[in-house]
Amino acid sequence: MPVLAAGAAAATAAAGGVATGAFSYNRANYLFDAGLRFSRYTSGYNFAMAQASQYREDIRDLTALTVTKMDTYHVIGVIFFVLNFQLIMAGRLGVHGPSPPGYVMGLYWVNICSALMFLCVLIWFTLHASARATAGSVHMLTRSVRLPIPTPKQLDKARRTGNMFEKQRVTDVFRVPFVVPAPKEDTAETQADPAKKVAGPSGTRRMPKWFQDEQKELHAKGTQAATRNSLPEHFELYRGLQQEWAVHDCYARIGILYFFSHWMTSVSLYSQCHCFGELRALWPAWSVTLIFTTAHWCLLKLDIQEESDSRFLAMIPIENMLPFTPVLTVLALSLDYSVLTPNDGWIAVIYLIAWVPYVIHFLWALRLFELAMPHPQADPPEIPGKQWTPGDWMLPRAFSSTVYIVAPPKQIEPGNTCLQQEMKAAKGAKGVNVPVKKSRETAPMLYPWKLFRGAIITNICLWIFMMFGRVFDQIHGERQLLKQEGRVMRWPSHMQPWMTPWTRNGTRNEYAHTGGSDRRLMEQFDFERQDEKVSAMAERLAASLSSLAEALEEHVAWQTPSQHDEPTAFGEDLLTALAREGHGAHIHLPKEVSAKLSAKINTKFILEGIEHLGELLGASWAPEGLWASEGLMVATDSGAVAECKGMPKNGRWLCKQVAERLPGHLKAAAAVRLPQGTLRAAVTFQEEEGVLLLEADVYGKAWTPAGEVSLPHGDHRFSFDRGGEELLISSPHGALKWPLHLQRPADEFQQEEAP
Repeated sequence: MPVLAAGAAAATAAAGGVATGAFSYNRANYLFDAGLRFSRYTSGYNFAMAQASQYREDIRDLTALTVTKMDTYHVIGVIFFVLNFQLIMAGRLGVHGPSPPGYVMGLYWVNICSALMFLCVLIWFTLHASARATAGSVHMLTRSVRLPIPTPKQLDKARRTGNMFEKQRVTDVFRVPFVVPAPKEDTAETQADPAKKVAGPSGTRRMPKWFQDEQKELHAKGTQAATRNSLPEHFELYRGLQQEWAVHDCYARIGILYFFSHWMTSVSLYSQCHCFGELRALWPAWSVTLIFTTAHWCLLKLDIQEESDSRFLAMIPIENMLPFTPVLTVLALSLDYSVLTPNDGWIAVIYLIAWVPYVIHFLWALRLFELAMPHPQADPPEIPGKQWTPGDWMLPRAFSSTVYIVAPPKQIEPGNTCLQQEMKAAKGAKGVNVPVKKSRETAPMLYPWKLFRGAIITNICLWIFMMFGRVFDQIHGERQLLKQEGRVMRWPSHMQPWMTPWTRNGTRNEYAHTGGSDRRLMEQFDFERQDEKVSAMAERLAASLSSLAEALEEHVAWQTPSQHDEPTAFGEDLLTALAREGHGAHIHLPKEVSAKLSAKINTKFILEGIEHLGELLGASWAPEGLWASEGLMVATDSGAVAECKGMPKNGRWLCKQVAERLPGHLKAAAAVRLPQGTLRAAVTFQEEEGVLLLEADVYGKAWTPAGEVSLPHGDHRFSFDRGGEELLISSPHGALKWPLHLQRPADEFQQEEAP
């Protein structure tokens, strides 16, 4: 018995020792695991806050991409806004020279104004996209993407005290190490394929209860919210928000291309008009055109890389033809401003060449509409370094490689884990998950496309309207719906005296706005259409000279002029009505002159060779003599004296300057060659109210004064008789005839009041 008692006591002591040792061992393990648990908890939050900072950087980077692009587009737009207005206002055509042909001006103005329209649209899109992206970024950074800082309650829950060991299971408190087997670690094969992992009946009991509680509370038993490759919430939220400005971003970029396409064409046309109309430079016009057309072609090839769904316009290479339309216009201008003799054949060729750019530009306007149309598409694969947009975004497919929009991904790279989603997993024993935030369900933003579509439709309508105008002008004549340049009649309430435009003194461009200062083949039509205007002018002139006709008809019989029957004296039975621009007509004065005198136009003509000498001030008929043949002597406001020999042929009368320029600033002048060959001129200066007679030798050298007389009225026109012995002075108040007997006092003249 004592032995048994001793054995029992020893066994009891041994069991007590084992229990004490197991208790101490397991309690030490529990306290050690509690410290590791809290350290792991705080480390997890540190990593989560670092990841949240990374998410905030994602929002800033995605927003900065849009804002930086829009700011760049805006700066470019503002710069070219000024350049575009420079072409329209400061560099407008027709200021320093004659206006270009109508077919070129139609192409130029539609292109330059369409460029301004697209420029305004893209600037407005950039303002909206930049401001909306900035506001969306601020909204998400201040409300959604925040640092996951733990609350005191969460910290208390993660903390463990020593007496909590007493609440553990008895088997965990007195577990004998190496006797009760420890849980097995997962192999690499089991970690790769969790389906192969088979939990034994005692698998959960091998783990301490505090470890199982941690799995439930902190890791949600590996539920879906805590698995790998789960998409972060901020990507979903930002993708839904980005739809509100992504379309503005896209069409702002397309607007830049559309603007430059029209601007490059207009600057080519402007350079051509400047070279031909003002510089009279043929080869610079061709060289600058080829430079701009090549740059235009490169721009289109760089931006338009994919075709749209259309089977009609996509098959026509409009993008390859459009940049070279200025080459056709410079060819038409080269013919129009050339020295070729005007005829209907060349004019038809010019019109035919000019119509080709109109057709191409109209087809290009339709093509622009097709290229800008939005298309739904499948989600494209994500390629590192490339732009990416979801397939449900309605964007133009033709510009998918040039808009440079990067949307948040729909899935993250393999191996990445969102710690915030893991921390948001259910903490309860049942493992109920917190629902993940998704992007807003919104319809595709098509409002920017509607605005851009309106601009394109406006451009299409402009080309239709301009082509209708070209057809009208070709049928009825160029500029026939407008009054003559420089003589625009105002309404009675706004009447004011007409003033000449800015001029270059001493050149033919001195009165460029009044017409006739440029030489183009198209002027053939203008010359033919001035018949009615010349007729009306001749009727007024004949009525004003009716009293003179009555006095002159007694000396000369009726004659009919022709190429072989020239007039015997100017101002007797055949008058020549001249306009300031060098147009004129022969007029017969019938013998029976009445209050309503009718004038018959026999020969219409234009003076050639004096375009650079200025406007006509007076003309006289010079008789045939030893030093010159019979013809017309004219004087211009620049002081030049020219002689037009013989009679006009085929509507044109060739003239040549024959004397030195008359001195001073002239208000009225006339010249004639005397029978002995010397020249005589009568002039009135701008600063004085008198007529000064000047004479020069047969070569027109050294004008010297020969007589002077004061006039009773201020506005006069002069003309000599055929012998140069009488000076006819006409004014709105009457007509004066001054017999030039220079030995007599200069104030002996006759006055005849006009009816």
